[in-house]
Amino acid sequence: MRDVPVAELRSLMKARREPEYRGDQLARWLYRDAVWHWDDMRNLPRHLRDGLAEDHDLQGLHPAEHQVSRDGTRKYLYTLRDDHRIESVIIPMESHATFCISSQVGCGMACSFCATARGGLVRNLSSGEIIEQVLRLADDLRTEPRQVLGDRGYNIVFMGMGEPLDNLDAVESAIATFVNGQGLAMSPRRITISTSGHVEGLMRLISSAMTVGLTISVNSSRPELRRRLMPVPGRTPLAETLELAERYAQTRHRRVTIAYVLMDGINDGDGEASALARILAGRPFKVNLIPMNRIDGKQGPPPAERVLGFQARLRDEGVEAYVRISGGDDIAAACGQLRDKRGHEKKL
Repeated sequence: MRDVPVAELRSLMKARREPEYRGDQLARWLYRDAVWHWDDMRNLPRHLRDGLAEDHDLQGLHPAEHQVSRDGTRKYLYTLRDDHRIESVIIPMESHATFCISSQVGCGMACSFCATARGGLVRNLSSGEIIEQVLRLADDLRTEPRQVLGDRGYNIVFMGMGEPLDNLDAVESAIATFVNGQGLAMSPRRITISTSGHVEGLMRLISSAMTVGLTISVNSSRPELRRRLMPVPGRTPLAETLELAERYAQTRHRRVTIAYVLMDGINDGDGEASALARILAGRPFKVNLIPMNRIDGKQGPPPAERVLGFQARLRDEGVEAYVRISGGDDIAAACGQLRDKRGHEKKL
């Protein structure tokens, strides 16, 4: 049901020969009250509920697993109607929570440091499946003490499984519901799309009406290393990707975040930091340095002193840089890790 854009619910009611205000009532049940059963929509007449139930499903995701880390990070594994699985994460912050949600089952970008990439791309998520992740995470937070959520609600980041710009139609439709007053009534400034540098998607994003935050994953300024780390996005020259990111920043009047995953002995040297600074300095960017989540005990993050040294080098050369520590390492909370682990267990 949540695949239908909230802005079209009145038209849906009109097409069913119902009063258009029924669309407003339905929107409230779907988003403000976030009910999961048709019979809970008490002010809708029985014949309408029965008719909608025949044509639409209210639950596209079914909780399969839920883990809580020592640091409060929460990882959720959901089973879809076709038995594929996706992940969502709640990251607790000082004054709010961040919801990290998926846009695809798997991913086709083939990044070497990402567990999701191992299985390739299976399929895109629908807008309803994207929206439902947020509603279910919000449901979980409502049962917790107020200090878990804070007073400022939650932010949404498309940094889970998948390349959001490779599924932009569904992502854009979901965001339209997030910001609609009859949907979740969120500010677009609290929503961020994270991309590996999907050029066609970036061009579409620039020409769209969306004003959400944007994060670009870079991971190396050296073309050959970037192609090795990110085989699909690495085919496009980084200069072209950054030009598009700069255009987005200028037209939206907000900075773009450059994500840089630090990998021990691979892209964490002083020379890498200086080369990165040369292409970013003076542009509307800031950098998030992300120590890599170790996968299967193999490649992992640099020592803390090298992470801080990389940050200091960027700052010394005029680039605003922060270190973002990923939470939930004890529960496989990095993108794709829990799904990959459970999929492997099923094969065994």
